[in-house]
Amino acid sequence: MKIWLKAVLFCYFILPLSLDAASPLKVEVSAKGAILMNAKTGVILWEKNAHTPLHPASTTKVITALYAYEKKRLAMDEMVTASYEAVSSVHPSVRRASNGAHPPYRLEFGGTHMGIQVGETLPLQTLFYGLMLVSGNDAANVIAEHVSGDIPTFIQEMNRFVCEKGCKNTVLCAPHGLTVENHKTTAYDLGLLAREFLKNDFLREIVKTKQFTRPQTNKQAESILYQLNALVKPGKFFYPKAIGIKTGYTLAAGHCLVTAAADENRELIAVLLGCEKREQRYREAIALFEAAFNEKKIVRTLFSKGFDLFSHEVKGGKDTLQAYLANDIVLEYYPSEEPVFKTSLVWQGMNLPIAAGQAVASMQVISPEGKLLASAPLYAAKNVDPTLSHQANLVWKKVKQGVWGHATWVMALSGLLILGGTFYCFHRPQKAK
Repeated sequence: MKIWLKAVLFCYFILPLSLDAASPLKVEVSAKGAILMNAKTGVILWEKNAHTPLHPASTTKVITALYAYEKKRLAMDEMVTASYEAVSSVHPSVRRASNGAHPPYRLEFGGTHMGIQVGETLPLQTLFYGLMLVSGNDAANVIAEHVSGDIPTFIQEMNRFVCEKGCKNTVLCAPHGLTVENHKTTAYDLGLLAREFLKNDFLREIVKTKQFTRPQTNKQAESILYQLNALVKPGKFFYPKAIGIKTGYTLAAGHCLVTAAADENRELIAVLLGCEKREQRYREAIALFEAAFNEKKIVRTLFSKGFDLFSHEVKGGKDTLQAYLANDIVLEYYPSEEPVFKTSLVWQGMNLPIAAGQAVASMQVISPEGKLLASAPLYAAKNVDPTLSHQANLVWKKVKQGVWGHATWVMALSGLLILGGTFYCFHRPQKAK
């Protein structure tokens, strides 16, 4: 008889999770809202007002590019013709007037653009480069109209999209980020979306590009689009580890930045919203990255082989089962990513007797999200034999199973003989009279 043994030992280790002053990263940041996040795991290393809704300016285009590419990833060669509705501009005071004569996506004179003319036809891929390299507000509208049929529909779809990605404090009113009172997001939400952005090789390549050749069109000659992000081009703030992503500025939003950087160990995302000066967003992003990249890993032994011994009462066993670890259970982590976790000891299914050295359990270290962080098998330290009463009980059960099994065969055979006899009686040949 197989005996299933299962016992779970839960040990909760509540450790700091990079909450502002509690973070081991000592960095001064002037931005109104900011965050530093692990791009692969989503772990927050450092944050400041990360869930406070703020104006994002042109960092909105990270979302526009991400959603548009998800819908049109196989259609980058499509030719797109710009409509008057998408590229027409008005004076900022006219656009923002309280009477609402213009929709929130209307462009403003003086805003960043890639110079698209009404009726001009360009490849969709070129529009993506214009959107992310030179922060083309016109490119944002033209892409939105092409992807969803009209710009208001695109905005509705984009709001649903960010909700599906886990953003809880984001409301979008335009695809470009020009100031609209209700158009806001948070450093945390932009960090989540930047994680999705970085999973896409096409988008990653765009935001690392220093310049792109805008092809000749039916309206204009060939020209060059130059990268605006100072972190990824030669100059005062060039940062070799940087991977884009997008700058932004309006008077209401201040200077904003969504960026990422990688060294040989980690890929990190930094978001800064509401900096007073353009240079601050670059200096503070680099300071956050360098503080994290200069951390040394901590190696922490949770359970030790040869020291920690685990016991469990086995039903039917003469002795208590003693189990040991053949290897230490160790967690390695950076100080700013010190994890919250629980450990569970799960006993396996076994038959008595249990032999010394037999695998009997597994020790697991699990994150709150259910991710396995570390595990190791446990082995029996000594034999565990069944008691005489347990052995007798097993024998009796086998006997009963054998008796009932024999009786079943006898009954089945008898039933067949009866059926056969009945059939013969009704169908045997009749003698002639």
